[in-house]
Amino acid sequence: MVKGSIKARFSARGFPGLHLTVGIVVLAIAGLLFALVAGHVVNGGALAIIDVQLAQWLHEHSRPRLTQCLLALTHLHDPIVISVVAALITLYFIWKKRWYAALAVLLVVQGGMLLNLLAKQAFHRARPSFENPLVTLTTYSFPSGHVVASTVFYGVLAALLISQTTSWRRACCIALTVLAMVVLVAFSRMYLGAHYLSDVLAGFLEAIAWLALCLTAIQAYRGYHATDIVQ
Repeated sequence: MVKGSIKARFSARGFPGLHLTVGIVVLAIAGLLFALVAGHVVNGGALAIIDVQLAQWLHEHSRPRLTQCLLALTHLHDPIVISVVAALITLYFIWKKRWYAALAVLLVVQGGMLLNLLAKQAFHRARPSFENPLVTLTTYSFPSGHVVASTVFYGVLAALLISQTTSWRRACCIALTVLAMVVLVAFSRMYLGAHYLSDVLAGFLEAIAWLALCLTAIQAYRGYHATDIVQ
């Protein structure tokens, strides 16, 4: 009986299955790492010291052409822009009657950005300060809204695409492409002086935890009705 239960849990076809198990593990790990990063920020730990040193180094080594490129990248990944694009994708899935896909995009992207706004209000961390800043922002810094928005947006789209393929190579390519985009957005925010390293790390971990929670919950709900992955 115990052996059969373990086999069912780690089966990709069964319920709760592999998706639920992996989702819970990812949620737990991301949540613990987020708490660790937040602890350094609140208590002025080693990471907070690295934050200031790295921010100052990036600011001193900024270059006009690179600045313009990263400004364009960061504007394209503004939470408002991503929210609008995600809303349009949600409407497209509704039009196609792909209800679970529409729910996934709506819940993951819009919910993730709302969660980030609450987190910013909870921590009240000021943004990096420079004598000649590349950008000037008055909102709170921790966690990074741009990183959260890009991670949940690309993450949920990657999950939907991967669910439609049986090729591990294609799945890995999708995942690596998404990771590269998120890293670029995170770097742009640090380079421009909008965020510290811990801000972007926390934003990524917060988004991964939320993504895992939402997709696991949707998959668990579907598990009572069908054995397919989210369409």
